[in-house]
Amino acid sequence: MHIFNKHLRYVFIALVLCCVFPAGGCSKNVGTKGGTDMNTEQTPDAVNDKATAAEEITSVLPEEAAFGEIDEVISNMSMDEKISQLIIPAIRTWNEENVTDINAAAELKEVLRRHQYGGIILFGSNITGAEQAARLVNDLQQNNMQIEGASCHIPYLMPIDEEGGIVIRLNTGTRMIGNMAIGATPDPVKNAELTGSILGEEMAAIGFNTDFAPVIDVNSNPANPVIGTRSFSDDPEIVASLGTAYSEGLAEHNIIATYKHFPGHGDTSVDSHIGTPSVEKTYEELLQNELVPFKKAIEDGADMIMTAHITYPLIDEEKTFGDGMTKGFFPATMSEKMIGDILRTDLGYDGVVVTDALEMEAIAAAGLVPGEANSAEYGVGIAREVINAGVDILLLPLDITSPEAADYYDEYIAGIAEKVETGEIRSERIDESVRRILRLKAKYGIFNPEGAQKDTLLIDERVKTCKETVGSYEHHEKEMEMAREAVTVVKNDKGALPIKDETKKVVILGRMSGNATAINYALSELQKSADIEYYYDSSAEVKLHYTDEIKQKIATADYVLAFSYASGSSALDKENPQFIALHEAISDTHKAGGKFVLISENLPYDAAIYQDADAIVLAYLGSGLNIDPTKNKESSTGMSARNANVVAAIETIFGANTPKGRLPVNIPVVEEAEDGTLKYGSEFLYKRGFGLTY
Repeated sequence: MHIFNKHLRYVFIALVLCCVFPAGGCSKNVGTKGGTDMNTEQTPDAVNDKATAAEEITSVLPEEAAFGEIDEVISNMSMDEKISQLIIPAIRTWNEENVTDINAAAELKEVLRRHQYGGIILFGSNITGAEQAARLVNDLQQNNMQIEGASCHIPYLMPIDEEGGIVIRLNTGTRMIGNMAIGATPDPVKNAELTGSILGEEMAAIGFNTDFAPVIDVNSNPANPVIGTRSFSDDPEIVASLGTAYSEGLAEHNIIATYKHFPGHGDTSVDSHIGTPSVEKTYEELLQNELVPFKKAIEDGADMIMTAHITYPLIDEEKTFGDGMTKGFFPATMSEKMIGDILRTDLGYDGVVVTDALEMEAIAAAGLVPGEANSAEYGVGIAREVINAGVDILLLPLDITSPEAADYYDEYIAGIAEKVETGEIRSERIDESVRRILRLKAKYGIFNPEGAQKDTLLIDERVKTCKETVGSYEHHEKEMEMAREAVTVVKNDKGALPIKDETKKVVILGRMSGNATAINYALSELQKSADIEYYYDSSAEVKLHYTDEIKQKIATADYVLAFSYASGSSALDKENPQFIALHEAISDTHKAGGKFVLISENLPYDAAIYQDADAIVLAYLGSGLNIDPTKNKESSTGMSARNANVVAAIETIFGANTPKGRLPVNIPVVEEAEDGTLKYGSEFLYKRGFGLTY
């Protein structure tokens, strides 16, 4: 078993369950976590004493004994309870209103009590602030404990996608700089662990116990539309090292890390949210690249791994799809070859496997099994393949948004139970997954000793703590330090940078109006002035392109700083407004005798597209530019999840910061294909590890 690993900071937290019988109350308690009711909230002192309490518990109740109790719990569970424990739905909205207060949606509360789900995943639509999120998480756990007639009350896994960088849900938290930017810093291992620790502290303060991070995909395809800067590097060894460090930071705050997306989403050109990517690689090729970080994670005792909805035709077995005629390959999420044979057997992983969201188009709209899309019949067919493949948790088969969606889950769970009755899914497979899930919950103390009696004092203490922690000044300062270390300069012809001459006129071309917030903040901090224009205003859905007003401003400028955003292959599109505007701006700047500085907001591969720029500065993050870094949203210390990377890049351009970043990926040359389109070539323009300073 891999669920007891050397990185667990809190040793073993004994299983604590409230077993409900007809007479009511608990049949037995299998230990406590420091004597604290885990469904209410811990005081700061109690949190600090976790390790000591855990050691005391371990001496009384060895892990083998707790696992014996888990088997007893499973033997008393109904099939509905077992299957429900395998499911994590979302509750983004209820009757078209964002769910931010479960007490304001009484019907939804009742719906959630129909089944004892393994967890609930929250999204940005559920979160308006740290205090609100803490109360929502607490109330969800409390509501779960009110299920009548349950054989056992088992608290939720409360996961959230808080990767940092471009993917966050805590908008009033600390964004951090993103994985690729971490990979660019001089000490990426230290910064990966620090990132995991800061994000973990903020999640734990609110009450989350699971992070669907880190991403350990190897971004080997520059045209990847969905991973990009979410990846640490295109070097599998670097990704493996930094993924482990990130998870160690999460473990400092007792947060379950989820390594994703197995067996690797880095070499795809299709976004699995909207289509089905296919990777034409052999198993031997995967072992040399994509699987390296996962092997490292498993060796280090990974607790949870998330699957990818990607097909592997050179490895997997061909299947007949739901229409009975179409031949093809199941995504890895549904593949016994990829999960059962490779992940479980070859790599020796026996921890929890969770699917990527089953609502994604690569699964939900691909016609892989019989039934209409979004029907319970189709969902049950998918579940049968997923469970039989060796996966444990069915993530987000459908969002619970209405009474109709609630009825879907009734049919869905009953349908899976019927598959067990007919033998299409072995009951032993269900028990195996429930056992893994409960062992994971036991390890992290996600159990309640005496039922859900809400303790107002403790939740109020949690609220106070989370307001002081989430988006704190200290966290933002560390984020800013890291952002400054990540800024990478790959071109600086004739010493174009830094700009120190106060008499020079500077024009800045922002991609959209929201850029102005970060730009103006940075300029005000530096006490610099510049004209700001925009060549594309996405907020108004109006393509401004490259206007006469912009041309006139550039004609009198000494320096033009322009933002670019590369994602997937769109940056290579000659008809793209960004491509047109920036190339014209470079030409006009040089005609007027000025110098052009490109600021890459996202993927660094656009450095090869705009090679005529005099200087190229990489920031690795285009999200959060419209968030005011001076705006306090929740307390005297808490600040929103803004963009530190671009602020640091502007500081570097004006000489307030010395560039220290080094490329975490290779940047290929851009070539013209026979049909006149552009493509990334096989040669490298800038190699991994390259970076200039001044």
